[in-house]
Amino acid sequence: MRKITALVATALLAGSLFAATSAPAAELDGPSAGGLSSDNVEFIKHMPIAQDGVGGRVVGDYFYANDQNKIMIFDLEDPLNPEMTGFVPMPQEWLYSREDLDTNGRILIMPNTAGASADGKPAAGTNALYVIDVEDKANPTIISKVVGGGSHTTSCVLDCTWAWGSDGKIFDLRNPLKPKLMKQKWGDGMPAGNGHDVEEIAPGLVLTATQPIMLLDVRKNPLKPKLLAAGSNDDGRFIHSGRWMNPKDKFLLMGGETNNKVRCSETNGAFMTWDASKWKKTHSFTMIDEYRVKNGTYADGNPAANQVGCSSHWIEPEPSFKNGGIVAGAFFEHGTKFLDVSSKGKIKETGWFMPAAGSTGAVYWITDKILYTLDYNRGIDILQWNG
Repeated sequence: MRKITALVATALLAGSLFAATSAPAAELDGPSAGGLSSDNVEFIKHMPIAQDGVGGRVVGDYFYANDQNKIMIFDLEDPLNPEMTGFVPMPQEWLYSREDLDTNGRILIMPNTAGASADGKPAAGTNALYVIDVEDKANPTIISKVVGGGSHTTSCVLDCTWAWGSDGKIFDLRNPLKPKLMKQKWGDGMPAGNGHDVEEIAPGLVLTATQPIMLLDVRKNPLKPKLLAAGSNDDGRFIHSGRWMNPKDKFLLMGGETNNKVRCSETNGAFMTWDASKWKKTHSFTMIDEYRVKNGTYADGNPAANQVGCSSHWIEPEPSFKNGGIVAGAFFEHGTKFLDVSSKGKIKETGWFMPAAGSTGAVYWITDKILYTLDYNRGIDILQWNG
């Protein structure tokens, strides 16, 4: 409580000092019940129903989200007032809370790395990939699990008939009641063997958050992917996540991550744009631009110091993004940043929301105006983008 009170007080003080401090991208809107924001971002409401939550997915009219001890399903008929239709308890994972989930609206997959018991050893049976039936939105049910199948993240491939783990694991989910962990790894024979995440950007085309970044084709055989294109950084930086609207869009959007740094620097995890306009000819991607947060005065949307780190995390392009547009990114204590990607791939900050006593892990577009953020400290915040 002291920490929350102190941070809110600091935020309010920063707002009163704004007359002498200008924001770099958009003017300060002033303190709200949720925190501070630029004048083109509106805080709608706070939903304190998640603990250490960070993973989500929008499929159809539902939002699927998780925290360290459950998976939740929300009806999006009224996106400003989502209704939780059901939830399913999960083995608690407090140390490295599962960051991602994936679903086709019928089954949902959730990895769980080993939880810890009182003596610090892995808790029995919790290292697994869980398969959950989510067709009944009021009664999601765990229907199977693969013991030993835990990865930091695991993603659906080919409409959740297969799944790939961040550590290279491949799962056969064609019979979700009897999933199988395969002997093969998706990184076998590839420039990168594993990473932080994979994302299917079109049926059978998988983008990897690895170093180097890879585009893999699994349409013929998910056990033997074909390398289509790759791109790397000279500094070998850690790649956290990637988004690509479709293989025809000329920009890859990639996020990096560095943690446990109190002060920002030029080596912290960056949001990046990559040229994907000629990948079919060159079989390569090249970085165009990068954006890093910095420490500031709170009134400019940047905290004076950090607890987790000055880092990008999960990023999400606005639904109408096409060869440029708005990207929302989660930046821990820096909150949510709205970044404008120009037609040439250049990045400019154009709005922000910094929650009181928050540490934003992920952000999701529910409509072209409404966003949900998942926060390690707060739970779920609902924002409206008026840019």
